[in-house]
Formats: sequence, C-alpha cells, structure tokens
Amino acid sequence: MASCPTCGTQEVPGQQFCASCGSPTSSVYSYPAPQFTADVSSPFGYTLAGFWRRFLGFFIDDILLLIIGWATLGAHHVGFATDVIGVTAITFLYNSLLIGLRRGQTIGMRVVSVRCVDQDGVTPLTYARAAKRAIFYTALLALGTFHHLYRYVNPTTAQLHRELHAELIFFVFLLPHLIDLLWVAWDKRNQTLHDKFGQTVVIKTK
Repeated sequence: MASCPTCGTQEVPGQQFCASCGSPTSSVYSYPAPQFTADVSSPFGYTLAGFWRRFLGFFIDDILLLIIGWATLGAHHVGFATDVIGVTAITFLYNSLLIGLRRGQTIGMRVVSVRCVDQDGVTPLTYARAAKRAIFYTALLALGTFHHLYRYVNPTTAQLHRELHAELIFFVFLLPHLIDLLWVAWDKRNQTLHDKFGQTVVIKTK
C-alpha cells in the first residue's frame, strides 16, 4: 500500500490528498508511460484504435492533403500568405466534412478501418461536433506556420544566414501539433487532444 510522500501516512486507494497533512498523494504524480499500443478492447463492446493504426491514417490523409494543396494552390504559384490560408481552409474542410458527413471517416481512416464517434463509442458525430474537433486540430497545425509567415513578411539578414536556428524555432511552433498527435501514445482512451476537445474517440470498425 502506498504512503504519503510528505508525512508517510498510509494512503487510501483513489485518494488525491493526504488526510493528515493535505499534501498531494503519490497517485497524483503517477502518469502512464508512453505506450505505442495496438488496438485496445473496451468493456463497452467497441475497440479503441491503437497508436500505429491512427498514425497510418494520419499519414495517408496528410499525403492526400499535400496533393490537394499542390493541385489547388501550388500549381498556381500563389503567395505565401494565400498558401497558408488556403492549406488551413482545405485541412479544416477535409476533416470536418468527411468526418461529419461520411460516417466519421476521412479517406485515411477508411483505409485503416477506423472511424470517429462520440466518446460513448457508439453515437455518430453531427457535422457541428466534427467541425469543433477539426477547428482544434487545424488551429494547432496552423500555429506551425506562424514563424515562416514572419520570416516571409519581415526577413532579416541574420535569419537568412541562420537557417538551422530558424528551423529550430519552426519546430517550437510545430510542437503543439506534434504533441496533439502523440497524445494517443499515453492516453488511457487513445485520444488526441483534438479528440478530447471534440469529446470523441476513434474506434476500429468491423
């Protein structure tokens, strides 16, 4: 049985604060280690999609979005700001329309046999719920472009000659998006942060 890390008083299972000294118990500090799990069976009759299955679905969708972005924007040589706005809009529409109107599946999700549903694991999403989820995902993705946008509008001599430094700063802006995707690895319900924001889970289809 665990004891309070401050005063040594024996803890009660599920207790968050010590009854003697009021300090947080050891359970507050216990975080699950990252586990790049396979599909996880739920006691409620559905199977949560695992990290690698979801990663492959994201990868397929990203390739398709790159192709769509190039066909609609890159081939027409639009300016940087227009390109950023266009890619952000395409990403939002792709995720919200397909998940909200096509049984909770993007093309990548369909290929890997998963779909997005309400967090009860059963109820299909409305378009409004899918759009809410897509807004959070797109916002984190768009954050990664801000540094490049600044360099495009206000370049300095130092920035032009220090590409490595610039790319490291770009990675900092992109980090929230990467954390969002990697959250599946240690979340008990295999959810990303945009899943939590949209109150959804991604399950394996039969």
